[in-house]
Amino acid sequence: MRTKRGVVFLLLLLMCMTVTGCNFKDIDRRIFVVAIGIDPGKEEGTFKVSLKLAIPQGDVTKIDEKMQILTEESESISEALRRMKSKVEKELDYVHCKTIILGEQIATKDIRHVIDWAMRRRDIQSILNFAIGRPGALGVLQVKPPSERIPSNSLILAMSGQGTESPFISSVFSYQLMRSIYENGIDPILPIIEAQGKEQFLIDKIALLDKNKIKLVLTPDETRLFNLLSRSNLRTNFPAHLGGGLYQYYTERSSSSYRIVTQHEDDPYIRYTIKIRAILEENSTEDMVTHHMLKRIGEAGAAELSEAVTALLIKICDSGMDPLGWGLHYGARHWNNDTEMAVWESLYPRMKFQVKAEVDVKYSGMIK
Repeated sequence: MRTKRGVVFLLLLLMCMTVTGCNFKDIDRRIFVVAIGIDPGKEEGTFKVSLKLAIPQGDVTKIDEKMQILTEESESISEALRRMKSKVEKELDYVHCKTIILGEQIATKDIRHVIDWAMRRRDIQSILNFAIGRPGALGVLQVKPPSERIPSNSLILAMSGQGTESPFISSVFSYQLMRSIYENGIDPILPIIEAQGKEQFLIDKIALLDKNKIKLVLTPDETRLFNLLSRSNLRTNFPAHLGGGLYQYYTERSSSSYRIVTQHEDDPYIRYTIKIRAILEENSTEDMVTHHMLKRIGEAGAAELSEAVTALLIKICDSGMDPLGWGLHYGARHWNNDTEMAVWESLYPRMKFQVKAEVDVKYSGMIK
């Protein structure tokens, strides 16, 4: 009996020796990377990688948050990050990294190297936001608005929609960007963040990319229309000119849908339907707003919106890119692995557009 107990004890001891402990480091031995900026280096073919670090504070209500920016140049992003570990005394932690900024010079050449690195990196989440920094990524990381209490929190709130709900901002997660690059029938987009001094940034444009580099940049008004087409319930305002007066209506609800019509191969077209429920927000005249007037304002606003959206769609089609995924939509409904995308590529340059907007202005914005 004693021999059996001894054997069991010896086996348990050997099993315990094979169990490895976790390689955990306490929070006071870590520095959190909250944003990464990547610009081209001074030498051709190199990267200038910048990290914005949030230094943990004991009291979360403390206003004087501490941050640090590290910069390193190397021929590869991974090598630059390894070298930066020699510049700090604590372990760099990327689990709270929510934003990667690409310098505009990289975005005009090729972004696929950076995207591939970000998706392979095991400790960087696939739900972080990608954006283009103008004039460079480091300049955007150095912006520190006075209202920012946590390092890079202003960028995170703006890009994720958790803070401001701007109709000019489009969020692009890394998995969406990866899909748009390698999927047929859809092209990637990226928002542009412009650094305006050290305390302010501006995000009101998006860039359309032909899989790897910038091909076209939309104006702020075009960006708002693009967001109206690409997501529902966009909260914004649009103009309506009627009888020499200017009216602005605020969209309480909005939706858009489209249908690709290819019954006549010589005359293919995409029919868009936009529905908006709005409230009158601004009136430049002194006229009394009646129910009949609201109906006329809605009709005038719908006509202006249809014209503006049609001009935007023609501009996008003429650029040869497909950021709204029309080709993917066509391929899903004309399934044939051999010819579906080839047929779409022959149809797309000849595509026409029909836009029907319905604006229903319900309220005058005043209480009688």
